[in-house]
Amino acid sequence: MNYPPVAGIDVGKNFSEMCILSPNNEIYHRIKIYHDSIDSIKKAIGLLQKAEKDFAIRPVVVLESTGHYHKILFHYLSDSGFEVSIINPIQFDSIKNIGIRKVKNDKFDAHKIALL
Repeated sequence: MNYPPVAGIDVGKNFSEMCILSPNNEIYHRIKIYHDSIDSIKKAIGLLQKAEKDFAIRPVVVLESTGHYHKILFHYLSDSGFEVSIINPIQFDSIKNIGIRKVKNDKFDAHKIALL
């Protein structure tokens, strides 16, 4: 079975961190997406399209629901043809706290969202 690459996005107020994982869960690319920059969003979509080309299967995107901030990305990604799943941050918090070390940063969270 050919597993798709997965992009996890930790959504914030002004920017989001995206981590794209290859089908074997290795980090393929990371990018900071600025919500007020259409070029930044287009660059993120371009990276997802590059992952689709490199792995011959369209990536799946997982967004953390954060107030209304995730809606811009959701619509751009959906309109670009990507399957987008939205997860509840309360559920994600309970999963990410399983480990021994308590690490909190946006890059780490984006990676954990993609692994989820």
